[in-house]
Amino acid sequence: MPTPTALSLRLQVINRIETVLKAITTGATFWVTPYQVTKRLILLEQAQGFPVYMVFSGAGGSGGIEHSGASDEYDETFRVIVKGIVQDNSDTVTALEKSIQDIRLAINTDSTSGVAGTLGTLAIQTLMYGQVETDEGLLSDEGFAYFEQPVDITIAGRFGEL
Repeated sequence: MPTPTALSLRLQVINRIETVLKAITTGATFWVTPYQVTKRLILLEQAQGFPVYMVFSGAGGSGGIEHSGASDEYDETFRVIVKGIVQDNSDTVTALEKSIQDIRLAINTDSTSGVAGTLGTLAIQTLMYGQVETDEGLLSDEGFAYFEQPVDITIAGRFGEL
């Protein structure tokens, strides 16, 4: 069997979300520039600055792989999870909500773009259906907050491309 020459569409989407989050900068549109954005787990004690955003394939989503109607085309819906850790010694709730707002805005803006390589061209649909999970104040006595923002993505293609 030959070696694949292109990244799967799923991985292209995950990489794009990482790129979009890395492009967030404090200013008129966004609250805070992330200290680090990665596709690996960063534990609280490993973080050297905040906020830290981690991008992963997630379990769930609103569907699986379905035949799209075209002879060899399929649609797949999968979930990407953005995990975040924020720090603020006086108001972790505000720090948490600002980061969630920034992430949602960045992903939504990219998903409505028609520029090649954006989520708007890689995916059929990008939705933030799932409820944000937080640590519910568990780490606030230490000045930290943790969250997970699910993002459901629908892509289309042939097997081997998805």
